[in-house]
Amino acid sequence: MTAPTPADTVIGALLDSAARTPDRSAFHVIERSEEEHALSYADVCRLVGRTVAGLDAHGIGEGERVLVVLPTSRDFLAVYLGCLYAGVVPVIAAEPVGDNPRHTAGLRSLAEQARVSAVITAPEAAGSLASLLPATVTTPDALRGAPRTLDAPRATPSSLAHLQATSGSTGAPKLAMVRHGNITANVRAIAEAIRARPTDSLVSWLPLFHDMGLIGISYALHAQIPMVLSDPVTFLRNPLSWLRWISRHRGTLSPAPSSAFHICARVAKRRTPADLDLSSWRVALCGAEPVHETTLREFQSAFAPYGLSETTLRPVYGLAEATLAATIPDVGRPYAVDRVDAEAVAAKGHAEPRPDGDLRSLGMMCVGPAIPGHRLRVVDEDGTPLPDRAIGEIEVAGPSVIDGYLPERDATDSGAGEQDATGAAVDERLKRPDGHLRTGDLGYLLDGELYVTGRRKEIVIISGRNYIPDQIERFVEAVAQSPRTPAVVALGVPDPMLLTEQLHLLLDERIGEGRDRRAITDQVRDALTEAFGISGVTFHWIRRAQLPRTTSGKIQRHLCREIIEQRPPFRRTDEPTRVTSGGAPDAG
Repeated sequence: MTAPTPADTVIGALLDSAARTPDRSAFHVIERSEEEHALSYADVCRLVGRTVAGLDAHGIGEGERVLVVLPTSRDFLAVYLGCLYAGVVPVIAAEPVGDNPRHTAGLRSLAEQARVSAVITAPEAAGSLASLLPATVTTPDALRGAPRTLDAPRATPSSLAHLQATSGSTGAPKLAMVRHGNITANVRAIAEAIRARPTDSLVSWLPLFHDMGLIGISYALHAQIPMVLSDPVTFLRNPLSWLRWISRHRGTLSPAPSSAFHICARVAKRRTPADLDLSSWRVALCGAEPVHETTLREFQSAFAPYGLSETTLRPVYGLAEATLAATIPDVGRPYAVDRVDAEAVAAKGHAEPRPDGDLRSLGMMCVGPAIPGHRLRVVDEDGTPLPDRAIGEIEVAGPSVIDGYLPERDATDSGAGEQDATGAAVDERLKRPDGHLRTGDLGYLLDGELYVTGRRKEIVIISGRNYIPDQIERFVEAVAQSPRTPAVVALGVPDPMLLTEQLHLLLDERIGEGRDRRAITDQVRDALTEAFGISGVTFHWIRRAQLPRTTSGKIQRHLCREIIEQRPPFRRTDEPTRVTSGGAPDAG
């Protein structure tokens, strides 16, 4: 018997599975109410068929864009996959949380930027969104048409699949134009990199407005494996529920951001888990935000007694512009750490090896080589590839890399290439002529494997020396013995008198609970001088949990900068350190 030809779209993979194994498990959905629903491939096709009928009945046709604002649920699967089948282009957004004007403004901006013709949301949110958004608002129930048999999908590999909002951690989000072919290329490469098995099963609670969550659905369908799909709100209420789902469903694959591993390790210290068996967990891709050795070491230590293998945790690198994954390390070995000299990184832009055990030693996580079928390089400002250990901009190329972002409505910049019928444009500012994506991220290569050091836009430049904010932040958290991460933000602020940047640190006030804040800042300042040679620091204490974040949990540095700009004018750092809280300054 010959193997089936691999499907070239997500929907093609679904239809293949439904034709060959209609009764086989496709999804096990754990909704926010904690109701659980098992769906076979045939069940999923029925849900999708009714949604396609509803889209047609509402006049929402191929190439049109819709904003999808739904929780993780059967309804989400029906709407998202129904759009992909019908050639409708979904933009997935986070649900509004309470009466948050910033989030509401973000939803409106997203709807306007994408020029959506409809908004699909839950009944309880439909009324409020109808008064806020410039498009027709409908619900999954209203889109549930008469049963329809699915035949060949309308989309092709070159068709737009969805618009993925970038994180917005350094500014306003852009809409990455992800095609069906990009998705197929990425999930196939991931499968090869992690040595996929037919007995695998995927467990995910990740938000579906984030690429790490959304592409998981496509991975499960292409790999023809069952997926346990839960709501992120359930994880936030009880972080260990994630590990219980892995244990109960014998999950082999389960990705998460670094913060999730940190939270679970912290919870396990307070409350010993019971009846956990993590021996089935084969691959835990850890990405979406900077990954730190301390986090993985604490998680490994906390859950090794429950069967967690030392080869399970896999730090990875990816971005929306590459669909999802760009690098994955060898799944047959434990994660690797390169210890480098902080002074050499700042002064020379070179990751010189340094033994562990002193303040100047930084641990850099290996995130692996380029995924199969893709290319990776690190270049200088002129685009010339750099040798091993030289820090430069990371560039990736391959079939997962998008052509560009959705052009702004009034875009006139010739840097964005000619648009095609879908509104896509090959953005010459995003990609070099040879197809390499200019990521804006910094890192270095060692023996063909990547180590990420930070974002180019976020570098702090003090007296000609380049400092990586993420490394400073984790260093400060360690010195201050922060009970959580991220709890520190490092920014460079121009000093008009010194004609250079000065380091400003925003600290979550929970770091200083029950302790002398002045003693903490003195200790941090001394340690920064010894390890990095930084002599002037201004500290800002921020009310608990008020560091600005994106919907996916990343720190919004441009908003952190606004906080600093709203404070009193910059002062020379040889004056007493000002410690501020919330909006008002405390006595220096």
